[in-house]
Amino acid sequence: MPRSPSRDLSDRFTGNRRYFHRSEWMRRDRFLLSAVAFVLAGLWAVADIAAPEKVAYSFSHGPLANPHAAWENDCAACHVGFSTSDFSPLSVFNTRQRWQAMTCEKCHAGAPHNANLTASGREFHAQCSNCHHDHSGKDFSLVRLADSSCTRCHANLAANQATGNPNCAAKITGFTTDHPEFRPLSTPPERKLKFSHSLHMNPGQAHIKGGQEAMTVAKLRQLSGEAAVQRYTDSKQDGDLITLACASCHTLDSGAGTANYDKLKAALDSAGEPARSVLPARAAGATLLPINFEAHCRACHPLRAPDGASASGLVISGFDVPHRKQIEELTGEVAAGYLRSLAAKDHPALATPVGPGGMIDQPLATPARTLRDESARLTSKAISSLTTSDAGCAKCHDVTPASAQDKFAKIAPLPNHSVWFKWAMFDHTAHRGATCATCHPGTGAAYTPPGTLLVEKEPLQILGIDSCKACHSPSGTKVTLPDKTAISGGGVRYGCTDCHRYHNADHGLQGRGAQVGFPAKPLDLADFLRGK
Repeated sequence: MPRSPSRDLSDRFTGNRRYFHRSEWMRRDRFLLSAVAFVLAGLWAVADIAAPEKVAYSFSHGPLANPHAAWENDCAACHVGFSTSDFSPLSVFNTRQRWQAMTCEKCHAGAPHNANLTASGREFHAQCSNCHHDHSGKDFSLVRLADSSCTRCHANLAANQATGNPNCAAKITGFTTDHPEFRPLSTPPERKLKFSHSLHMNPGQAHIKGGQEAMTVAKLRQLSGEAAVQRYTDSKQDGDLITLACASCHTLDSGAGTANYDKLKAALDSAGEPARSVLPARAAGATLLPINFEAHCRACHPLRAPDGASASGLVISGFDVPHRKQIEELTGEVAAGYLRSLAAKDHPALATPVGPGGMIDQPLATPARTLRDESARLTSKAISSLTTSDAGCAKCHDVTPASAQDKFAKIAPLPNHSVWFKWAMFDHTAHRGATCATCHPGTGAAYTPPGTLLVEKEPLQILGIDSCKACHSPSGTKVTLPDKTAISGGGVRYGCTDCHRYHNADHGLQGRGAQVGFPAKPLDLADFLRGK
């Protein structure tokens, strides 16, 4: 008869028939571990009630970046809270979605990156934490992202846009690999202003060396007074030439509160110029302040109505006229100026002969008509001079003559080119160690040989992307400069976010101070620090 399997099992306890009165090691340890876990859970609950902030930090992923340090121990300040109703047997599989649910919009408002995204792209960008990863240390930057965060879309932009027709380069995988030439340089706009750096940088702004038109201290004082001399030169000798530098017109920082700022403000105030608009409160220095006619041009190129004479022989002195006016508006300003001058000169038409009995013998309409006709004649001559001669608008602007269809001449408007690369960030202050001509060739002094025409409408004098790669590329990279010189890359960082803002890209010039970035309901300090 075969042996029963149960017999084999019972034989294990031969001589130990009371085995069931003694626990096995596994059972004993299991009970012990359960008791320890119960005690620890109780201690954790007590600690959580007594010091919730310290407990929360103990299971954090790491310290928050410095801008968020105030909420390091307050998870609910940034993470969406969940209640018991949000949990279910399947909720364990949604852990990632739960910790990615953030409330960044409480403090960080603003437009989305791009509205023309596919549905999956919009879903991805709706979660700030897909790109901005906190809990990586105090000094971690939340805005200096890896290139992969950008190339996720830009490596194949057509596939990530709803229309499939992007208005910029469809494929960019890196700055040093396949980034296209900067847009303003690949299709440079037509210049609308007649201006020559080579002329203005010459001593005395002379077209030919030793030319009679050279701007001297005496000539500048005659044109615009002592205030202009104080601003543009420290020399007081009448024969000294006025020599401009780049900083004479291109200002990075207004220097509010400095001695030089006070000097410029006093000079502008004494000349009646708008000092507040010309010298704004201290600027950041990244972007050049706009060129302003009143601040940078009027001293040497005063815009004036010419002297004239009335039919009765009265000499009418010229007077300043406002800038940024079309000819139609300027005509009214000039006419009003001549009327004021004629009235101040005691024009004979203003005499009011008295007849018998003390009655005024001349109707008031007669002198008014006379002054109007005198002013119209002088104005017509002045407008003709302003629109055609080198002393007026045509000196710098393209002017379309009046025609049968348009009674008044038209001045071609100038585009705002204070910032050429409006989709990128460029900090002039960070590059001030190099001369201006390093990136802007052809802006130095250069006399024009006799018989050579001066190029008034300069081409866009900004070097292209290869000049940037000279520094911003991996060390040792071969870079060919515009002059065909080959050099090795400098190793300076070259990430996407070093030059490009991510959010609000439809309005690239708007920075952190743009109104669109302000939250809908700002909090007082106490609620702000509580993360409410």
